[in-house]
Amino acid sequence: MKKIGLGLLGVALIGAGLCGCSQKSMTFKGDALAGLENFSIHILIDRAKEAPVTGSFGWGHSLFKVERMPDLNLSAIDERLHRALNSSFTSKGLSFKEADSDLLVSYALASGSEIDDEELNKVYGAKLEMPPAEPASALHYKRGVLIVDVVERKTKHLLWRGAIMAEIDLNWPEERKQERCNAAVNELLRYYPRP
Repeated sequence: MKKIGLGLLGVALIGAGLCGCSQKSMTFKGDALAGLENFSIHILIDRAKEAPVTGSFGWGHSLFKVERMPDLNLSAIDERLHRALNSSFTSKGLSFKEADSDLLVSYALASGSEIDDEELNKVYGAKLEMPPAEPASALHYKRGVLIVDVVERKTKHLLWRGAIMAEIDLNWPEERKQERCNAAVNELLRYYPRP
């Protein structure tokens, strides 16, 4: 069975006594899901401003850092992620709105290289305001992660960031890949808006 390691989370965790900081970071371990094994989830939330479960969301940025393979179809992966995220967020009570939504949902997928908070935040440019945190709180995700961000569109404020890392069975047939994507997204968004 061919598997790709989606990596372990190498993080400098924010300490339990955050002393005036509004970021809170948590890590969870999980069992096997559909096509995913040994997964872990890392959640970063803004304790000062809770992410909503009503209102609308639209698509923000997407970042793919994946190894080029002959049969890799990024637009198929993008479509699967959109379907899974749309389903999961609408089940939370949010509705999809193409323009002028309350929230922007962005995501990054890294399987061929590592990604960290600084690189991820650069994708937004001036369109992201991070909650205050201690300097040692930067996260570094080793290769193989799906990161989902929820940003308040008007204020550009990051409300919630979730990351899931797992070993993925690459031998799954094409028709079952959506099932695996749904399982990963649903498990990650189980911790939205608060773990």
